[in-house]
Amino acid sequence: MPSPTASPSSNPLNANVSALDRADAEVLSALFEQILRALPYYNDRARAAELAKYSAAGLQKLVEHDPGSVLVAKVGSDLVGYCISSHDDSLVWMAWIAVRPDFRRMKIASNLIQELEHRAQSLGSHKIWCDCRTENELSKLTLGRNGFQPICTIPNHWFEQDFILWEKFVTP
Repeated sequence: MPSPTASPSSNPLNANVSALDRADAEVLSALFEQILRALPYYNDRARAAELAKYSAAGLQKLVEHDPGSVLVAKVGSDLVGYCISSHDDSLVWMAWIAVRPDFRRMKIASNLIQELEHRAQSLGSHKIWCDCRTENELSKLTLGRNGFQPICTIPNHWFEQDFILWEKFVTP
């Protein structure tokens, strides 16, 4: 059985990536809300659904069910990024990846993705997949730079918005 927590990794900023400690769920939930509210890509229905899903209680429930499903990046004691995923039928779904604006362009998202790849490998998964809004240029750039390939564009999909599905194959 794979380890429930991710092994720490570092980037040049010494941002350590590890599984979410349940004690940090409130801080992560607040960061999630701050980042989500600043995104122009989501309609009100989508925002409300995601905020409810990733509340502190929701994050704790995810970690209780699957301790490695929420990865966080910290610089010192500051939580600066996160990656939320789920394992289903030998695939890993990356639901969210985000980095605080003041810590972007420092390879923190790449480190989170790399740690997610290790998680996928330890789970015996052959692929990570995700989506992003069609107009989210930063996500498209980040995913492409980290080896994800677009699968298709789905117009009028979740919450009646347009999305691109992406995939990245990993070696189990």
